[in-house]
Formats: sequence, structure tokens, C-alpha cells
Amino acid sequence: MRSTLWTSSSTFLREAMFKGYIENVSPLRIGVGREPPLGSRVDLAVVRVRYGESDIPYIPGSSLKGLFRSYAGKIASSYGIGVCSGLSRESCVEIKRVIYEEEGFKEEYILRNLIERLLRNREPLKAMEVFFKNACILCKMFGSMGYRSKISFSDAYPIDDEGRILPFKFGSRTGIAIDRRTGAVVGGALYEVEYVEPGCKFKFEIRCSNLPNYALGLLGSIIHMIDNGEIRIGGFTSRGYGLARIRDLNISIRDFALKGEGKILPSLEVDVDEDVDVSDLVEVRDGWLHFHYDKAWTLIGRLEGVWRNAASKIKRVEK
Repeated sequence: MRSTLWTSSSTFLREAMFKGYIENVSPLRIGVGREPPLGSRVDLAVVRVRYGESDIPYIPGSSLKGLFRSYAGKIASSYGIGVCSGLSRESCVEIKRVIYEEEGFKEEYILRNLIERLLRNREPLKAMEVFFKNACILCKMFGSMGYRSKISFSDAYPIDDEGRILPFKFGSRTGIAIDRRTGAVVGGALYEVEYVEPGCKFKFEIRCSNLPNYALGLLGSIIHMIDNGEIRIGGFTSRGYGLARIRDLNISIRDFALKGEGKILPSLEVDVDEDVDVSDLVEVRDGWLHFHYDKAWTLIGRLEGVWRNAASKIKRVEK
């Protein structure tokens, strides 16, 4: 199987979904910015959305994507894998310089310019190969300029599978501003900050397209770290906010290159990815492989092992 195949949007190899609940075990704060909404009784309000007749808190999918990309970068960097920030003017396609040889001539391009040239010449396969060879693992997974993300994050709401609102409660605390230069309290700088009380369950969903097993393992590592309290969600994390647990985890995978009648998740990248035996974990239903609760966590553990093995191979290729 060609190594570039999983990055192509024209080929559908696999779909994977992570579902469950994020339950905050310490105050959770995802704010609306510095200006409070009209009628708010606090200075720093929690972001809300209208659901039926109620205003409910939620965790924006964009916040989750930013969190996952940031920590995926930290994990990859810890293995010595080079990654970009993904920010404008700092992404691989905008800063990486590539030597491209054609008909005996060599020329240097910014990656973005080379890809655009190949696309203008109606050579999409070459463009994808160039992107795959030169873009970092984060750009391949989370997207980059001109390249769509392989992962989508839904907004997470405190609702159950039947659409009923789950219990939640707002709290607030008074804070004081500190002058960073002097370390003293700034006079008259009291403010009221709002948060979601511990115990609220936010239903989340992460959808992945064509990710190889090692990339699913990298995502699984972040889910594991959230559940272990190593990663906090939202703001004011240095003040103890944002601790969470993952509840009722379910993973579903629909694979179009299955081996062993759905008992093996096949490798999607030659020399880097690995097959994963799931025969003792899986429930096959309606063409999907389902992993529930403890078995979902066991699957994540196996995928994390594939990620660790792949990381050393990716590092060698980069060198």
C-alpha cells in the first residue's frame, strides 16, 4: 500500500469515531472574552449556547482541536520529531524550502509554491507525494493551508443520547489582578469570574478519516492524558481549573481494508504503521468495529504502542 494514500482526500480507507463524556472534576472555565455579555452579572462569563429554552455551557470543538494539536505537538517533539506550530506564516507549507528535481533540473521552492505549481500542471498525485514527504505529522493529521484536516471535533454539550440536558451548575469567584512587575495587588482591580461547577458531563465526538493506527494512537495518548489529569481543559488551569475525566468511552471504526474478518486493524503506511490485533476486544455490527468502555481503553493502549514504535521510525526518516 502506498505511503501517501492515507493523506489523500480522494481515497476512503477508514473512518474512526471516539465518543463519550468529558466530566469536569474541578471548576471548568471556557470564556467568551474580556467583554461580558449584555446582562451578565460577572466580569468574565462562561461561553453559552441556546438549547431549547435554556442557555447551557459547552466546550467548543475549536477549543478541543487547539488543545489536541498543541499536545500532539508536545508529544511528537518529546520523541525528537520536528513539527510546526500550524499558525499563519509558521506552518510547514509556508516556511519549508524544498529542492525539486524535474527533467534533470533542480530548483528550490517554498513548499506551498511547489504544491500549487504541481496542481496547476494537473499533477495532484505528485503534489500529494511532495506534501506527504515534507509536511510534519501535525499538518498531515490536523490540516494545513490548502489541506483539509483528517480530524473533526464536535462541540461538546451537557446533553445525553436522547438530547436531554444533563445537570450543570454555574459558580463564581472574586479574583484580584497582580502587577507582574511588582508582584503587588493592583488597586481597585477586583473582578468576578464564572465557571462550571465540578460534575458536569459534556458529550463529545471526534471523527477521523484515513488515520493510520499510529496516528490514532497519538490521539489516544491525549485522551489518556486528559483522563489522567495530565492535560487540563479551558482557562485558569494554573489556579486548579480544568481537571477532567473521560466517561463512557466508545470507539467505532469502519475499515475498508480489513483483515481477518474484522479482527485486525491493518497498517495504512508502509514501514511505519503496524497491524493491530483486536480479536479479543471487538464487536462487529453493521460493518463497524465497536469497542466499549474498558475494551476501548485497552484498544487505546495498543494503539499507543504502535505510536511509540512509529515515532522512532519517523524520527529516523527525518534525519
